[in-house]
Parts: sequence; structure tokens; C-alpha cells
Amino acid sequence: MLYDLIFAVFAVLYMPYFVLKGKWRGFSRQRLGILPDAFLARVKDKRAIWLHAVSVGEVIASLPLYDEIRKNFPSEKIIVSTVTSTGNHIARERFKGAEVIYFPVDLSFVTDKVMGSIRPKVVLIAETEIWPNFINSAKKAAAGVVIFNGRVSKDSFKNYSAVRSILKSVLGKVDLFLMQMPSDAEKIVYLGAPADKVKVSGNLKYDAALFGGKEDERDNFRRKLGISGEHKLFMAGSTHPGEEEIILRCYKELSKEFPGMRLLIAPRHAERSQAVAGCVKAAGFKPRFVSMSDHSPSGREDVLILDVMGILAKLYSAGDIIFMGGSLIKKGGQNPLEAAYYSKAVVFGPHMHNFEGILSALLSEKAAMRVEDGKDLVKTLRMLMHNPEGTRVMGERARSVLEANAGVAEKDLEFIEPFLEKA
Repeated sequence: MLYDLIFAVFAVLYMPYFVLKGKWRGFSRQRLGILPDAFLARVKDKRAIWLHAVSVGEVIASLPLYDEIRKNFPSEKIIVSTVTSTGNHIARERFKGAEVIYFPVDLSFVTDKVMGSIRPKVVLIAETEIWPNFINSAKKAAAGVVIFNGRVSKDSFKNYSAVRSILKSVLGKVDLFLMQMPSDAEKIVYLGAPADKVKVSGNLKYDAALFGGKEDERDNFRRKLGISGEHKLFMAGSTHPGEEEIILRCYKELSKEFPGMRLLIAPRHAERSQAVAGCVKAAGFKPRFVSMSDHSPSGREDVLILDVMGILAKLYSAGDIIFMGGSLIKKGGQNPLEAAYYSKAVVFGPHMHNFEGILSALLSEKAAMRVEDGKDLVKTLRMLMHNPEGTRVMGERARSVLEANAGVAEKDLEFIEPFLEKA
């Protein structure tokens, strides 16, 4: 009751921001426990597997595990829930054969209603989404609860530690924790998870990067972008406000020294492409949108801007050196494995805390490079441009790290299988 009260008060205080930012447009009444009758009719006869992934990143990382479950348990009914509308869209597109819904808000009367209607045999929760009422409702419905691909970031650990005594009772209701790294396992045990229920199985993002065997479209992309064979394409992927200006200053300095260097900026959110174009003009260059590229040669004065959603991972195949956005500012970085898939040299800034384990694996094998600021980025890019063979080797090491750490979905399924065999 106390948690419900706190949650409700927070919701009321959050409401003005929710409305002013237009977030209500993506809000589904399913989050209030109002599920379609047709959906309820399809799931009532058989206890399902419920997989929850908050947003796009978690949805994509969960795909290999979903595929492994579907392959080994083809007759099982699987429900996938998300919080965000973009995550919901991706889940509907990629989780073939699944029932996709929105995750209920964590109020006890809502979670009890939804859980009572669905009555899953097991709930699989991606990363470390700890929803007390949802977990409690799952146990009341006799469902197993598994946290998979679990991680505990520094910020989360600090926040969770402040309520450790309360959190312990919630974590005690979880049947299995499949954590990414030993350090994540140690943190979750410290916070109150029973040690005998905690396993380290690895990071599903390695599997997700290899998932589906993406086609290498380097030549096609480069032709469309007007990038010839002698050009070196520097790509800044998933950038945030404040980073584009730094990237452009670096390019302005280096493009004079390396006339064959070209730049492509891919903002984290495609709707920012016009704002990025403004930054490009202010830096003295000409913006050129990927959607409007027409195979005409790209000059040193042109800066390519990605304004199309859903192709960045494949577009990395066209690059030579990849900078991971969200890392020069305190956003936590972006997934470098998408570039590693294509054996690309990866560079990132000091703020990559969302990918600590992956970062450690790449750096330990000299498969990526960290820079501290814009000046350091110029220095590093200059070194890579002067050493194409070293750049190539670094990219090959990145791919090797990716392959060496894959296979997590199979491990996870071995641990989860006893819950799936329940009637």
C-alpha cells in the first residue's frame, strides 16, 4: 500500500512533464491493465511465457533469446511487453509469432488484474527492471520470475543501495538472476539477491550483434553516398546535442591534412537531422542528407547526415573509423558491437558506462580506443588515418571479441528451461 501511494504521488507530480513533452501521445490504455478482448481470448487456454523488455535496446538484445526459445519450444505461447512505443513497434516487427502488449504500470491493482488474466508460467525480465508489484503479482499467479541479461550500473547501484533493506524482500521473490558480468552478480547479491539464485551467463548484446547474419552493404552504401575507394569515411554514430560541434571541429582540422577524409554524422534521433544541418553550416560545411544522396561525388566540403531511421547498424559497413556517440557527454555511450560486426575501428569518449563489460573486453584486446575530449579525438584520428594497416587490425580484433563472447542465448536457455517445462 505504501509503495502504491508513493507511485501514485510520483505519477501526479510527473503528469505536467508527461503532458508538456507530448509523452501522452505514446501512452496506451493497456498500461492501465485494459487489454483487448481478442488478446485475452488467445492467451486464456495456455499458460504463456511472458518476456518483458523496456525499450528498443532491450528488445533488440532479447531477440536471440526469444529465437532460441521459439526454436526449442515451438508450441509455446509467448507474450512480449514493452514500455515505449518505439520498443513496441520493433517488437511487433521482429518478434515473429509473439503477442505484443504494453507493460502495465506498477500499481498493485493493475498488475494483479493483468497477471490474473494472463497467468504466465514464467516471466522473463530483461536487464534489471525491478518492479515490486509486478514481481509480487507474478508470484501470486504462481509464475516463475527470471531476470536475464542483468546488469547493475554504478548509478543504479548507488540508488538501489539507498533502499537496500526494502529491495531485499523484492529480490528474494525472483527465482533466477542471469547476470552479464561477475561484478553485476556481486552487486545484485549485495543488494539482497540470494547468492544461490545468481548466475553469470554473459551479455546477450554479443548475440544480438551477430543475430540474423547482416549483409555487408559497404559498396552499395558508398556508391550512394558518393564515397570512392580512396576515401576514408569517418562516421559519428548516435550523436547527441553538444557532440556534433566537437566532431565538426575535429573534421575541420583533419580534413585539411587528409583531403580524402569524409564525415558522416548520424544523430541519435533522426528528427534532429535539421538541427545537425544547422551545426554543419555554422562550421563552414555543406550538409548533405543520406535520404537525398544521388551517387554524385562527395567532396571534402560535404558532411553527410543520416536522416533515415533503422539503417545505422547496416550503414556502419560503409565506414572506416567509427566514433560512438553519447560518450563525449554524459549519456553513457552507444553499442559498439554493431560496428565491431563489420570489423571497424571503434573510438569512443570517456562516458561509456552503459557498456562497461563490452568496453572492458574491447580495450583488453586492443580492439578499440578511448579518447578523453575533442583534442584527444583529433590526435587519435590522426594516428589512425596515418596507419591504415593498424586501423584494419584493430577492426579485426573487434570482430574477434564479438565472436568470442557470443553464445549467451544458449546458456540462458539452459538455465531457464526448467521454468519453461512447467505445465
